[in-house]
Amino acid sequence: MLLNWSDISVLVKYYTGSLVLLLAFIICRLVQLFPCAQWILVELMKKIATVKMQQEDYWQSLFTRPMFDSMRSSILLELQKSVREAGDSAPDSHVFAVDGRSRHQLLDFSEGNRPLVINFCSWTCPVFRARVDQFLSIVGEFSDVADFLTVYVEEAHPCDGWAFKNNVTIPKHQTLEQRFAAAQVMLDTVAFDCPIVVDNMGDTTNKAYAGMPIRLFILKGRNVEYAGGVGPTFYNLNEVKEWLQSYSTTNQKNTRHRA
Repeated sequence: MLLNWSDISVLVKYYTGSLVLLLAFIICRLVQLFPCAQWILVELMKKIATVKMQQEDYWQSLFTRPMFDSMRSSILLELQKSVREAGDSAPDSHVFAVDGRSRHQLLDFSEGNRPLVINFCSWTCPVFRARVDQFLSIVGEFSDVADFLTVYVEEAHPCDGWAFKNNVTIPKHQTLEQRFAAAQVMLDTVAFDCPIVVDNMGDTTNKAYAGMPIRLFILKGRNVEYAGGVGPTFYNLNEVKEWLQSYSTTNQKNTRHRA
């Protein structure tokens, strides 16, 4: 099968990015060997994770083959995603209820012309677990003007992949039933005030939005109004809150004007 220029461009960027990543791994692996320089990597992890993590939990997993494979997958996901920026059309892929009894379209969860805030996650992501209360606080504050949806995708740190110590123990999902079970572990731990759905095993939703490991979007109608950056570093709940505050204020003014 012949490749078009778009496919060739993606492949060039992917392999170039993989090479740069490999060189970065080699350098960081060397730094990791010298105790006097290890603080550099600790500070780097603080910047990337944006939340406090115990060094012993992640240290042995740094710059390993599982980490490399995970980051290469993220690069490819980012290059192939459908949604690039605000103003793009919102892909409407199919997702499943956590109990597996029903199948839905992603945009079904938006009522009328209300904004739909989509939160991509997996429970093995320590940053998501650290920020879930903040997300639910936003749900409670703005549920009168917007709809919210959490989409469970592939695991960020499965126990048989790029694993952390003292983390939630969930393996890579081989079946849809395993993905249901992983999402249920999350629901058994935290009470969500918004619907939770599970991405299909073709990862259609994840591929369209590049939601893994965590990411935020705001849709309105069939358009993307806000496209958050790749998590964990650019997973910014404050930006979502500011967008909703602005929308709520504008909506209230328009309502009073019509009255």
